[in-house]
Amino acid sequence: MRIVEILIMVAIILPGIILMVCNEKKLINDFLPDEKIPPFWVRMLNHFIMAVPLAVLGVFFYREAGFTKPSFAGINETSLLLGLVCAIVHVAYYYRYFIKKVDKDTIAKVEHSRKQLGIFTRLIYGGIVEEVIFRFGLMSFFVWIGNLVIDNQLISMWIGNLVAAILFALVHLPAIYQMKIKITKTLVIYSNSMNIMVGLFCGWLYWSEGLAAAILCHILFHLVWYFFEKMNKVAESPNIFNVKGE
Repeated sequence: MRIVEILIMVAIILPGIILMVCNEKKLINDFLPDEKIPPFWVRMLNHFIMAVPLAVLGVFFYREAGFTKPSFAGINETSLLLGLVCAIVHVAYYYRYFIKKVDKDTIAKVEHSRKQLGIFTRLIYGGIVEEVIFRFGLMSFFVWIGNLVIDNQLISMWIGNLVAAILFALVHLPAIYQMKIKITKTLVIYSNSMNIMVGLFCGWLYWSEGLAAAILCHILFHLVWYFFEKMNKVAESPNIFNVKGE
């Protein structure tokens, strides 16, 4: 039975990985022009090495941690509402505060990076692959560990949720450095706080409604941002990759 579940989880994450591997090549060309781009199969292998073991981890521990079997049952009014709240809080922070506090070059590169990945990569890799990795895999494991040492399942859930959300935020930091932008306190606080927020929202939905609800929340995060992206049209500088020393 677990073999079947593993194969299903791999099939679920495969489209997102393929999209990311195809589109990340553009980012490497833009931000790391002197780097030799690894071949397609090497990039695929890199993503598989990260994603598949954690999907397997989730298969072995989600039941023991107290989570329900992945299904579409959790897609309901609650998950939709919380997903929209999470997304709207983020776009308000981004457009009303963040872009006014950092330099134009930083914003241009952040916008360019997101647009180069494309909306489908953001929805499918971000919404599905990352939720399988961080909620289904890591959070399930951390909650299971918590249940072994804490006689309160709700506390174990929140500890596991927070740890998984922090790791989710931290793995996004290398991408900031690869953009070769000015690293400021405002930038780091924005990246970490918003990614932790998304992680906590998705983690709570994973716990209360199931994996599909967490995926919906993450997809809505990117979908709402895409809608505001089209409305706001934040300018990209045509020379952002031609500044000497960057």
